[in-house]
Amino acid sequence: MPGGRLSGEVGPQDVPDWDFVADRMTAQLETRPTDPYSVNTWFVALGTNLYVPTSMIRGPKNPSERSWVSHIEENAVVRIRLGERVYGRVAGRVYDSAEYERVRDALEVKYKLDRSKRDSEREVWIFRLDVQSD
Repeated sequence: MPGGRLSGEVGPQDVPDWDFVADRMTAQLETRPTDPYSVNTWFVALGTNLYVPTSMIRGPKNPSERSWVSHIEENAVVRIRLGERVYGRVAGRVYDSAEYERVRDALEVKYKLDRSKRDSEREVWIFRLDVQSD
């Protein structure tokens, strides 16, 4: 069930390496800052970058049918809670094919998904969560 505003200690903007959350399987993502909406989500950390996919196995096959995705399309400012800390970020959709495949492969390894069983009708978007600029 979706929730509202996330609580927790505010994490730093600059995170040089996300390895400390590599063993976590889910995070909470908050969208729509003016009327916070949060969901549980998968994520993967690759060095200094943090990524969140749209559903890879369940729910609508078209990502734009998900409320949280439409919120990001309207306003890319998000917050993500990993453990007890909440990090402010800006979500940007990954369009670069090499980056997309590298992240998708990492997600499939982390969540033990068989690449050969990808649902060809399911569109998966990946968002990179970047530091908010002032």
